[in-house]
Amino acid sequence: MRIGSEAIVIAVYGAVLVSLISTRVGSQELAAKVAAGDLSGDTSGVPADGFTHALHIALDATAAVCAIGAVAIAAALAPPRGDAAATTPASEDAGCGTPGSARC
Repeated sequence: MRIGSEAIVIAVYGAVLVSLISTRVGSQELAAKVAAGDLSGDTSGVPADGFTHALHIALDATAAVCAIGAVAIAAALAPPRGDAAATTPASEDAGCGTPGSARC
């Protein structure tokens, strides 16, 4: 499950990156080349700028997903809230009759 989910996330991340790059450079084919690291043949700097912009957006989105996930995990792992009297074990309440008990 873990390896499969990682592969899916990487594929989605790559598709989003290519899509974001193509909005800057204007061509899906050029965007795929730029995402793969091929910046040859263009001296204008537009593909590199498109890649940088797309990477910033993708990394910001990844950071937001991680932050939301961290909050959700912290909430799931937090101890349950409840009445303090309800969480007191019965053996502590009956400590008066226990030998060696200093409560009585």
